[in-house]
Amino acid sequence: MHEYYAKNKKKLKKTMNSYLRHISADLEQASGKGYEELLEEIWRFYEENLLENFPYIGGDDVSGTSNLTGAYYFVAMGEVMKRYGVDAHESGRLMVMCYERFFNAKPGIVRAIAKKMFSNPKWAAKTYMKKDVKNAANAAKYPGSFETKTQVPPESGYDFSYHNLVCPLSVFAKEHGYGEYMPYLCNLDYVMLGSFGVPLYREHTCFEDGDYCDFKVKLGAPIMEAWPPVFMQGKGYK
Repeated sequence: MHEYYAKNKKKLKKTMNSYLRHISADLEQASGKGYEELLEEIWRFYEENLLENFPYIGGDDVSGTSNLTGAYYFVAMGEVMKRYGVDAHESGRLMVMCYERFFNAKPGIVRAIAKKMFSNPKWAAKTYMKKDVKNAANAAKYPGSFETKTQVPPESGYDFSYHNLVCPLSVFAKEHGYGEYMPYLCNLDYVMLGSFGVPLYREHTCFEDGDYCDFKVKLGAPIMEAWPPVFMQGKGYK
């Protein structure tokens, strides 16, 4: 285990609970176990099978680290819930419920600021281009880290778009056999941005297509429902 993750175990466990407590009753009902006991079981799986093997991609200096560690809370949840007869699809539904409750619990001002940024495509592009530069510098030091490219001008028919060129979540899933969860993890982007009132559309993923993940915003368009998952709705989006 990289020393960064070893040093931050307590913080990571606390963050895991800050997410999963939003579906504590649902987890109890599905497993027949108390939430605290189940959380310990999920944490043990996470620590021994995931945290032990995570690559170091920059630590606290890059937002991508929390994307990696946070997404795999749900993978640990899914793997433990299999022991109680819950399949990956049902875990995907629990992920959506968890994310909806987590983001809806955030102060309205936080959601309003996020919506305002994406409602101003020039502001969004400027912000994300700075992120591109930071990610490129980080990836030069830690290969395999997130790399992004803001699309200027945005892709045809959209007001803002950017690509994830390298996704550590996808790489880790392929290397360690957690691929069944990736479509459900990608689906959570629709939950997050939808809670901010931002209409997201995606047609490529690093995991499935092997090229890039696209994030495209179309102002004034409907917010896509995240369940059933977007990739199962037959509309061509992922």
